Parts: sequence; C-alpha cells; structure tokens
Amino acid sequence: MFDISFIRMAYIRPLISGACSKYHLTPEQLGIPASLYRDEMALVPHAIVNGWLTKIAELSGNPSYPLAIAASLTISSIDVKANWFMSAPDLAVTFRRINYGLSCFHSGAHYVGRQSGKLLKWCYDNEYSGTAAGIDSLRVAIMMTSVLRHFTHDGFAPLAVRLKGTDIDINAASEWFGCEVKTGCAMTEVWFDNKLLLLEHAVPRDHNKATLISLFDLDELVNMPQRDDPTKALYEVVNFSRHYGMPSLETVASTLGLSTQQLQRRLHRLGFSFSSMRGYVLNNIAARYMLKGYAPDEVARLLGYSNPQSFTKAFQRVRGCTPKEYMRRMEH
Repeated sequence: MFDISFIRMAYIRPLISGACSKYHLTPEQLGIPASLYRDEMALVPHAIVNGWLTKIAELSGNPSYPLAIAASLTISSIDVKANWFMSAPDLAVTFRRINYGLSCFHSGAHYVGRQSGKLLKWCYDNEYSGTAAGIDSLRVAIMMTSVLRHFTHDGFAPLAVRLKGTDIDINAASEWFGCEVKTGCAMTEVWFDNKLLLLEHAVPRDHNKATLISLFDLDELVNMPQRDDPTKALYEVVNFSRHYGMPSLETVASTLGLSTQQLQRRLHRLGFSFSSMRGYVLNNIAARYMLKGYAPDEVARLLGYSNPQSFTKAFQRVRGCTPKEYMRRMEH
C-alpha cells in the first residue's frame, strides 16, 4: 500500500557530516532540521535522503563527492553499535554481520556476497536510490572497501568495482579504489579474493562478552518497517514529519508521494482517520521520550505542540492520564 524505504539517520549522518565539513555547508542548508540531525535512530524516507545527497552534489559542484570525504565513510563512523560490526575476530564474521546487520539501518536494500570460483563479489542493491544512484553507490562501495583495508592495509585495492549511476568521475574513482571501475551497472559490487575472508585481527576479550544495550535502545534498533506492513510505514512517516512541525495531512501525503485524497482513502481502508493516526503516533513517541527522562514540557516542544497544555490534553485523551501521572506510574 505504501512503497517506501527508510534509512536510519545514524547510517547517513557520516556522509552528511563529512560533506558539510568539506564544503562548508550546514545540515539546515540541506533541509535537515536540527532535531532530526541529532536523532541517530530516526528513520528517514529514502526519497528524502536522495534529495539531501543530490543537494550536496549541486552545492559542492562535485557529483562524485563521496570520494572526497571517503575518510568519513567507514562502518565505524556509524554511531549506533558500530563496534559490533568491526569487533569480529575475522573478515568472514564481519562480512556476515554487515550484510544482515545493516537491515536495521536501511530497509529496501540488500547486502550480499556472491561467489564465483575464488572470486567473491560484495554486492549492494538499492532500488530506491533514484537520481542519487551514483552517490549512494559510491558511498557503499567506499564503505565496503574500507572494511577490506581495515583487515589488510591502507593501500589494498579490490580486484574490480562496479557502480550504479553514470555521473561518476571514473578516473577519480579508479584512483581511489586502485582498480578498474565501471559505472552504469545494475548494482554496486566490490570484487576480491575469497581467501581474504580468513584474515584475522586481534580483538580484546571484552569485545567478545555480552553487549550491554538497554531495552529501549534494542526496541529502536530493530524497529524497521517491512514492505507488507503499511500501518508501520505510515507510523514512521508521521514520526519523521514531526521534526518539521506538527504533522499534517498535507506534509505526510507529500512525503509519501500521494495526494491528500489518496492518503485519506488508504487510511480509511486501514481503519484510521489522519487525526487518530497522528494522535496515536505522537502519544507513543511522547511515552518513549518520558521513559528516557524528558520532562513533559520538553516533550511537548519536541513533538511540535504549540504549548504544553495542548500536549497534556492530547496525551490524556489517548492514555486516560496526564503526562505527569503517567511518569509517576512508570516509576513504581
């Protein structure tokens, strides 16, 4: 019902941060609100991310800019549990962790390994990259190559690299990767000898112990809408929209690429009105913020309410208690 992909802010923020530093830009110039930029677990519709990536290319004058900020595009630059990816004792385990673990950071994309004899192709496919296909492909190919260089050496060159997009500077890309690069391909591929999977590195014993993660953090990390769950996808679009102010029918419909009438019809089929869906989403987000220790007045501001009293009334209408009463209940 809603064909939409999401990418987590923690996953795309290293590119945004690196580009802003390199080209003297700000997130606000790209249309990214400060509250959204700070929220590492926020799920952003991929079409919105494509707009950011394209805007950077326009402002920098360099459609191959990921090559200029490659140092920022490592798996370790992801703030959320990145140590889990790179604390494996060998490349094979790291390779598997990245391929399935990134599903918590990016929906609608596929990271897989395809073997042909002694050749292993590390592949990335993303049907939602749109006009930013070349930028997105470079971003991921650089990340993959950086992982290989982590286990080998800084000058390691893949056997070959295949990229989507046709506006990539092939000479600059070939120089950075150190191998033949082809563009306009069906998907992103980084080729290397499968013997590299046996490469090991020393891992402190503490890294092999149980990872401490709160239940709230775990809830957020595994929270990723699937294609067959339109209600969850709509929930996350409303959640995303509140970073731009109180979510409205118009803003949510625009984000989904629908008219307001189309969105209302689809909501009706799901058994919702827009106001009931918005109230449900904001109420749940409010509860999450308060369980993290935010005061009700701060929650009201974060959710876009015009004043704390409006938030209190909306919360009480759904929960049957005021925010302060809810917080007192949760303390016992």
